[in-house]
Amino acid sequence: MLRVVMAIDSYRVSGPAKGLLDFCEAARGCVQPLVLAFQRGSRALTEFRRDGERRGIPIEVVWERCRYDASVLSRARWIAGAFRPDIVQTHGYKADAVGLFLRWRLGVPWLAFSHGRTDEGARTRLYHRVGDLLLRRADRIVAVSAARKAGLTAQGCAAAKVAMVHNAVTMPSGGDDVTAVRRELGVRDDRPLIAVVGRLSPEKGCTYFVDAMADVVRALPGVQALVIGEGQEDERLRAQAASLGLGDAVRFIGYRRDLDRVYPAIDLLVLPSLSEGLPNVVLEAMAHARAVVATRVGGVPEVVDDGVSGVLVPPADAPALARAIVTVLRDTRARAAMGEVARARIVRDFSVAARTARLLALYATLLQPARRATTRPLVVR
Repeated sequence: MLRVVMAIDSYRVSGPAKGLLDFCEAARGCVQPLVLAFQRGSRALTEFRRDGERRGIPIEVVWERCRYDASVLSRARWIAGAFRPDIVQTHGYKADAVGLFLRWRLGVPWLAFSHGRTDEGARTRLYHRVGDLLLRRADRIVAVSAARKAGLTAQGCAAAKVAMVHNAVTMPSGGDDVTAVRRELGVRDDRPLIAVVGRLSPEKGCTYFVDAMADVVRALPGVQALVIGEGQEDERLRAQAASLGLGDAVRFIGYRRDLDRVYPAIDLLVLPSLSEGLPNVVLEAMAHARAVVATRVGGVPEVVDDGVSGVLVPPADAPALARAIVTVLRDTRARAAMGEVARARIVRDFSVAARTARLLALYATLLQPARRATTRPLVVR
């Protein structure tokens, strides 16, 4: 059985974190994982660690004393060295620094994932630039979309190193009372309900969604929208909605873990992003047979068939976004048909089983003798 150290910097069950945990479950019997999770400050059990514990996936915490704690490298090496991995796998720029170090000190191949970029300010943009340089040293890189792969090769990563493996989602089991969920959310059954789900940071484009909602409300009185998530843009977006007089038409309900209960209660998912890798929220909504209106960015067109399972619009174009939302909400029959096509697409092309098989095949290529010979031999255990 392959022994794989998987490093990730995640307190919550984000898209990359959920994908990692789903893979660990699906690969049982083939892979023995050890997940390294970075944490500083509070010693409380994080959402990510709690979910890993629930699934029976071993997680070791690499404690950080401060934001720039270089000693995490030696702590990670000590934990990983005792585990004696065959492969190191990383998710995110902090994990990539650890991956490069472990590749050097333990002499094992390194597989790095590139999920996309966030934009929480100049510091984060610098981290991403450093991460791009680190990625070039990985033995193989997983890009979550063809668009992401093209971006990596344009940045200087060798094309032969980059494999494209789409994200995947588990299919929902259903069973929740939609009326009860709507009541809990404060939404009437007879009102069209839109949801925007994700981190409230600039690259998610929520400012264009709020602007679009001013036109949507004029065209469809009674429509409501839920903005689900939190982040640095929260207060500014609330003020923007208030200045447009949107009132209860746009409600900010914060972060929620129970999205599998929320998706069946909505009529439409909107993704107004300015950039993406391959957004899990789109896959999840489609798995629930929900139509999607999304911007044509990153890997989104690889999932949403324009006019078939949803509607694609240019990024940063509030009027186009509003027109698409109104068109889809007005035609109940067409919207339902889009949802069914969307669900079928997820079943066919974005299953956890298929993604797991692709990743296991990548592991096999990493362990080929010719490739292993290129890694630095073990220095210290």
